[in-house]
Amino acid sequence: MIDLLSFGEMLWDVIDDVPHLGGAPLNLAAHAKICGLKTAIVSALGNDDLGRAALQRADEIGIKTSWIISDSVHPTGTVSVKLINAFPEYIIHEGVAWDNITVSPLHMEQIVDAAPRAICFGTLAQRSAVSRNTLNQLLDALPGALVFYDVNLRQNFWTTEIIISSLQKTTWLKLNDDEAELLNRELFQREKGFGDFADNLFNRFPVQGILITCGPHGCIVFERDDQSTIVPGVRVDATDTVGAGDAFSAAFLAALLQGKNARAAAEEGNERGALVATKPGAIPDALVRSC
Repeated sequence: MIDLLSFGEMLWDVIDDVPHLGGAPLNLAAHAKICGLKTAIVSALGNDDLGRAALQRADEIGIKTSWIISDSVHPTGTVSVKLINAFPEYIIHEGVAWDNITVSPLHMEQIVDAAPRAICFGTLAQRSAVSRNTLNQLLDALPGALVFYDVNLRQNFWTTEIIISSLQKTTWLKLNDDEAELLNRELFQREKGFGDFADNLFNRFPVQGILITCGPHGCIVFERDDQSTIVPGVRVDATDTVGAGDAFSAAFLAALLQGKNARAAAEEGNERGALVATKPGAIPDALVRSC
């Protein structure tokens, strides 16, 4: 059995000319493994040196990699990252392996047999029809799994239609405060008010819970038919926030799947996200060695 199946991009974040293995789905799977979950990822890597290095690194972390395909046509994905006051700006390169994620019938059968308790995905990997269709096949094949959607908007690689389609299959939604304001305008033509935004989402979609992260200020948790909860952040001297949101998501899910309530899970998410923000790279070596 797999606790968490992550779907989407595996890539190398190049920060100050130094490559760090990343991609939100990979980051989330890695931190979930560090938090004690059995994790796997569905993705695609190029048949190149970067792809082989990424696969080796994921294996070393302890992520199940059997469902990552090797693409002999497209290169392994890379992202150019520039840090401004510890916060990243991205140039995400196109025409790469993770734009072409597929799952063979044999792998689909194996995934269904593994019965993942949760499946996690974002918006970015859905920029291509190939990967988007594969994701939808997985979601249809795993009706009993908790579906965790981290909106994670990047550049212009999203459409309102993709977001609506994703929300229609989401159990828990995670987004940051800027994304919440943007989607409030896009979906509901509203300018302000996270409470109204959450109510409208609950009324329109089958979402059961919403996490709005607010950087160092923590997060807000909304649950269907329950009051919202503000969970204060953990103050640290941030040096590199790349991957902090993914670490938050992983710790939240690990706690939730272990039976903790949403507030307690969010507290653990805040702690993990803050810790990662104090270290270089999305998956700091020190944390991997400690698991």
